[in-house]
Amino acid sequence: MPLRIIEGESPEPVPWGSLPLDIYLLSEWETPHPSQPTESPSARRRRLIRQFLALGLEGRRPYQARTETPPTPTKAQIAEILLPVRPEALRPYAAYTTCLEEGLWLRLCYKKEEAHESIWSHNEDVAYVGPDGVVLDDEEIFGGLDLAAALEIFPERVTNGGSSGHIKLREETLREILGDLEDDTGSGEEDYSDDIKEKVAEFRASRAKNPLLKYGLYHAACVVTHAFVEDEVALDGGGLLHVFWDDCGNVVRQWRVEDDGAEDNFDGAWAEGAWKENFINGIGELGPAYHEGGMRGPPYNV
Repeated sequence: MPLRIIEGESPEPVPWGSLPLDIYLLSEWETPHPSQPTESPSARRRRLIRQFLALGLEGRRPYQARTETPPTPTKAQIAEILLPVRPEALRPYAAYTTCLEEGLWLRLCYKKEEAHESIWSHNEDVAYVGPDGVVLDDEEIFGGLDLAAALEIFPERVTNGGSSGHIKLREETLREILGDLEDDTGSGEEDYSDDIKEKVAEFRASRAKNPLLKYGLYHAACVVTHAFVEDEVALDGGGLLHVFWDDCGNVVRQWRVEDDGAEDNFDGAWAEGAWKENFINGIGELGPAYHEGGMRGPPYNV
């Protein structure tokens, strides 16, 4: 299958120099690496893409705030800087991903074609990714890549979500959680009914077993987009990888889709925020960036 929108028309090509990543690369290209003045062009591209992703850590998106006309790159800049970043066929989908309400299907493994056809036919039945969702399925582009490398060739999927509103919600949610934790002294619980006491005890036990669960709402507030990933484990029957990213491209939480109907027609759950309950309940695996000492993990200082 080609790159496409499931039932919609393919997006129009975008001019060179118009994408946020284009603007960032062109503006930073002549700035040498501080400790590696002989850096190769391929190494420079990869470093700048990672810097572009990392700008979301402090809510800094200077390339999105520009009001002047985007630069018009020369033929040499297109050939040497922009075109090697990603295949030209993928550029329209990088622009289209400003609409993050739509689902994303990312195929990374191209072995076992019969298993792939079975998985895809199941998606057509249950619509994990709905009719307006984007399907990134091209062996020449994605074959053999891991998740991080695949994201590096379409970083707008996450960076477009790093708006000031998102950042404000993220910070407010963390402040509220830290305030609630400070106020949670257990005072007055002696008046609870036995049933409520039992539920509170179970709740506290689960949090003691996994202390990071108390930040579940904050983790959910960090998410800007998600994807269903068809990898080798999925082709071997282990279930699609459902991954949730923050605006720096960090995995916030991920799990394997089970054949229990819980994620059928997921676009609705995504729009309504129903998936956040899974974060609170600790389903799946929390990404490394959100563990103790990670770039968005505790200890927190707000």
